[in-house]
Amino acid sequence: MQQKPKIDRKKVVRRVILVLLVLLLIILIKRVVYRQMKNDNELTSSSQTEILGKDDNNINSNIPKNELEDKPVHKITVVLKKENELLEGNKEDEKKEVELDWNLLLVNTNNKMPDGYKVQLGNIDQYRSFDIRAIRHLTQMINDIRYAGITNIWIQSAYRKPEDQEILFEKQVQAYIYQGYSEKSARELTEKIINKPWHSEHNLGLAVDFNYVNREFENTAAFQWLQENAQNYGFILRYEEEKEEITKVSYEPWHWRYVGEEHAKKMKEQNLCLEEYIEKITN
Repeated sequence: MQQKPKIDRKKVVRRVILVLLVLLLIILIKRVVYRQMKNDNELTSSSQTEILGKDDNNINSNIPKNELEDKPVHKITVVLKKENELLEGNKEDEKKEVELDWNLLLVNTNNKMPDGYKVQLGNIDQYRSFDIRAIRHLTQMINDIRYAGITNIWIQSAYRKPEDQEILFEKQVQAYIYQGYSEKSARELTEKIINKPWHSEHNLGLAVDFNYVNREFENTAAFQWLQENAQNYGFILRYEEEKEEITKVSYEPWHWRYVGEEHAKKMKEQNLCLEEYIEKITN
């Protein structure tokens, strides 16, 4: 009768230990990679926002109504297009001093935030903030989207410090330069997707980006719901495809701006972007 080969228990133990060490090493590597990706995402963007991660359950809907509902008026100089520009040829943009409510402040390539403007912030969650005078409208809108059965919606980016805006802007400029563009061309291209610091609605605390900040968002149920209902909460799709020549910013289906319910409904009904609407009411 043939004897069974004797098992070398020491070899088995060594092999088991080796396998466990390899698995532990793989886990550690994955954690390091994940943390690095998370850190990189905070300062990178496919468009004009940093990745802050989604948080579906931390929307703060308990912001109280108080004296912050008041609407201080800001006297600023805005750059607007002349109505007869097409007839008169290319002329310099018209500068006009106007008084605007806080929720209609215009910031874009030509218009900087007012000097000394103080952003009043409330926390959406531990990562993101929004103008406290409008935050309850934002949180109510998100809650109602989810109540309608659309759960695949989250706030990617809201308020952003001008210093962080500058980092994003300059990083994109360098990316274009690396691709072979001159610095002037790189800055012009960057302004179409990322506003300069103090020229961004994110710096105002009145803009919010949803989900993965790419054009695929327009194919979601959340986008369709926003198109039909956002004006009832005071929000507008800020950078529409058909308005690119006016806004000077590429189409962004994920970027929504608070202007107040009254103004949002009028802009929706009259198919006006913010630049067109301000020009109309100030004339």
